[in-house]
Parts: sequence; C-alpha cells; structure tokens
Amino acid sequence: MRTHTIITAFALAACGGGTTGPTGPVDPKLVSGGGVADAPVDGVLHIYVVEPASATPIVGANVRVEAATPLTGVTDTTGLVSFTDPMLAGLHTITATATGHAATTWIGVAGANVTLPLDPASKTPPMAQVSGTITGWNNIPAPSGFNHYTLGVVLYSFLDDPSAPENVITQPMSGGTPTDTCLRTAVANNCAWQMNARIGKQIHTAVIVDGDTKGTNSDLSDDTYTLIGYAAGNVMTLTAGQQVTNEALTMVSATTPLAVALPPAPSGLPHIAAIPELALGDAGRIVFPLPPLAASGSVTVLAPTGNLAGHYELVALATPSAAAKAPFTSAFAHNVSGTATIGSWLAAPAQVTAGSTFSFSPSTGATFYTAQLTKGTTTLWNITVLDGTTSFSLPALSPDPIGSGSITFAVTAADVPSFDAAKFDVPTIKQTLARAAGAQAVFTH
Repeated sequence: MRTHTIITAFALAACGGGTTGPTGPVDPKLVSGGGVADAPVDGVLHIYVVEPASATPIVGANVRVEAATPLTGVTDTTGLVSFTDPMLAGLHTITATATGHAATTWIGVAGANVTLPLDPASKTPPMAQVSGTITGWNNIPAPSGFNHYTLGVVLYSFLDDPSAPENVITQPMSGGTPTDTCLRTAVANNCAWQMNARIGKQIHTAVIVDGDTKGTNSDLSDDTYTLIGYAAGNVMTLTAGQQVTNEALTMVSATTPLAVALPPAPSGLPHIAAIPELALGDAGRIVFPLPPLAASGSVTVLAPTGNLAGHYELVALATPSAAAKAPFTSAFAHNVSGTATIGSWLAAPAQVTAGSTFSFSPSTGATFYTAQLTKGTTTLWNITVLDGTTSFSLPALSPDPIGSGSITFAVTAADVPSFDAAKFDVPTIKQTLARAAGAQAVFTH
C-alpha cells in the first residue's frame, strides 16, 4: 500500500524564533516529522525541511513556493527557510528538494508554519541478520499424512507505517523456501531459521500452523492453515549489519479471541484479507498473517500483556488478486477488543492519468490525497494534496527529479475523520485513519 505519506507526514511540536508579518509576530514552529500549523497565511511562511518521522534538519534543501513569480530559498543549519512577502496569503503549493531524497510537493498549504519531510530516494533499508530456533518445536505433534505439514513463520515486528520499506525486507531463500521459516513434513524436519530484519527496537515472533496441501504440493494457492500456536523472543534493538545468532523463540499460548467482520468485496477487488496487528509502541507491531482471515472469521491471538503489552489494530485490504498491489482499498480498525468491524470501503481513485498533467477522479469520503512518482525501487517525487485538487502539474525543476524512462504514478485517497488541513499531527493521523484506497498508472517521461 502506498500510504507512507498519509502515515508519516504529520506531527506537531513547538520551537522558537521570530519574524514579524503584516498582522503581528509569526514565529517559526517546527512541526516534528512534518505538518502544518498557524493558519492563515498572511505575508509570512516558515518552512522547515527534515528527515522523515523526525526533527532532524536537512541543511541546504531547495524550497520553492509557487506564485506569479515563484519564491525560492535554501534551508539553513536548522533546516529552516522563511519568506516574507505581501502576496503570501491563502493556499500555497510548496516544493522541497535535497540530494539523496525524493522531491516533495504539498498542494493547498493553509498554515504559516510548514514542515516538509523528505523521504530518502532509495527504498533499500539498512538490515541486520538474525538466526535461531523455536524452543519446543520437536514437541509439536508430527503432521498427519503426506498432505499436511507444520509451518512456523518467523517475523520481526513492523513499523507503524504499513508501507515503510522496513516492513518488506526480502528474505533469503534455500531450495525455494524462505529461510525465516521452520518446516516439518512427513519426510523432513528443520527449525534452524535465518532472517533479515530491520534495525531499531523490535521483537521477533513466530506463528505456527498446520498446513494442508489439498493434494497439490506444487500449488500453494489452495493450501489451508489451522493455527497451532505462537512463539516469541525478547525485545531487542538491532543496528545496521549486526548479526545475532542462537535466538530461541519460546512457545506462547494464544488466549485472546478476535473476530473479524468485513463488508462484501467491492467491484473489481474480489480478494479480501484482514490482518490483526499487536501494537507495542516503540517496539513496533506484531503482524499475524496466518491463518488468513477473509470476509469474516475469527482467530486466537496473543494476549496483550507482559512482554507483549499493547493493543490490537486491524488492517483490511481488498485487491484484484492475492498478488496484485493496485488498485486497492483498505480500512483500519483501531484499539480492537474482541470484535473488529469494518463498515464500508473507500472507492479507489479512477481515471488515473499522468504526463505533463496528473489527474484522477475524486473518491467520495476522502479528506485528502497523496501521490508518488517512482522508477523501479527509487522514489522520485511525493505529493500531498490538502485542498481536494484532483488535477495538477508539478513545477519545472532543474535538475528534473523525474528524469526519463518508465515512471509509475500512484495516487492514494485517505479518509481521516475530523482531519483539518490547516492543522494536523502524526499521532492523530495514526489513531484516526479510517480508510485508504489507491490506483496507479504508468507513463513515459
């Protein structure tokens, strides 16, 4: 899902300084992680440019404010550039660029204080390597018959942002099987797992299931899974390149029932999945991908106590197929207890076109839009639309951030109850994002 600018672009904190506008003092205010404050704009704009999800300044970033004659400037050692001009009033389009980062444009900015987070252009995150076993694996009853197998899938806890590249790190393979698994069949048994993990504070867990091949060993699409249990390690903090060996995940009883109720699949998006997540704060989110939950059903998950103290969230997703990423519609249930109910889907933007002008049809119920231009694994340009605009052109910059070749334009509509485009913060966005839906188009530039 391309929701990274929805989830990571907004936070609110205060900082000092001072410039005087036509109607009085307007002080620079850092919106930590990115966001908007202090509407309306009246002759003064303060713009910070920072690393994503932080207050770390990007020094020397180029900033441009669209006008009859565009205003341009470069950020100082605090990541700040300020503009004072009588024509600064109403809504504005602001663009920032910096070496090694994707260009970022926000359309419809209504506040005098703006903080733009610039994502790294590369989506390859730093990694650590972890290996270990599951204590008690050999005590699990052997699978019954050649059609059944015991599977343990080991995962690191994800970041809160569902589209963060840290959440989709490629795992090593051995003989066609990911090495972050334990597998027992009628003829083999191995539980020496190896995993590429993100860096930072996290916990490693395993979901253990009985798999049924339905007699088609070469076709995984029809396999069904029955939950056996879970295993978990201790919270740890990893650094880039670190290697951890002999981590033993201990079996943990699944004691908390969770029922899921989803609306019917929207037209053209028949594949529905629901994924519970146990949010642990700084340690990230434990994801429960198996057994898969579809339109309705229930699963027993880990009790949110002790080392696993937190609360449950639910991500529901509808796509054309299990392998397709777009178009999509997703919905979120927060602070789930017992039953998670999704009321309705948000329609994905349609008629997505790209080139000299970018456009799409509006999604009823959307409060704002984000868009992204990518080439392969490189993010070229992030766009946030705060004023309902569904057709826009990007400023001509030199050098051109888009470059040449085949480019993907992906647009996402977001439904955030009580969202105020003139003042927003990332904790509120995380807690209240209700629905998101997206589509994409490919063009040659």
